[in-house]
Amino acid sequence: MDRRVKRTKAAVFNAMIALMIEKETDKITVLELCKKADINKSTFYLHFKSMGACIQFCFETITNGIVEIAKGINYEQIQRDPTDIINSILNEIERNNNIERLTKFKNSRMCAPALRMLKQQMTEAICSHNNFTMEKNYHQVTNVIYAVGGCIDVILEPLPAFDREKLTAVLTAQLRKIR
Repeated sequence: MDRRVKRTKAAVFNAMIALMIEKETDKITVLELCKKADINKSTFYLHFKSMGACIQFCFETITNGIVEIAKGINYEQIQRDPTDIINSILNEIERNNNIERLTKFKNSRMCAPALRMLKQQMTEAICSHNNFTMEKNYHQVTNVIYAVGGCIDVILEPLPAFDREKLTAVLTAQLRKIR
């Protein structure tokens, strides 16, 4: 991706997060976002079809890497030794200053619905990878729902505090209890 495109998208992302902390997402205008990102309205529409597409981009910027990791999670590994999975997720969170972004995002009004969507996407990815359905694998699916929800909450709630060593220890101990 061209450096100018990256710079523009990063500016839009940061401006969107900052504005979401101040007001409801549906109250943010394209003009207001462009002013905050220091771009022209035409530049915004060059990269995004609509404000909805921009919001989706922001959400995906934060979550895509985590959902990709979830697509490869083996259920048995969660029970046996989840350390590698936890480290992969924490690596993704630390990549590209996601801790700072997540801290800002946590304080936005979009956080709760976005987290529900992330938890759903991760649960679906893990269940799909392991060929689980609610009808045939009720116990495993509910364990996945519990594990995903707990992990996301344990990582997000303490922010801006982020102690990787303690998070790894807590999450590993809790995930090993899943049977």
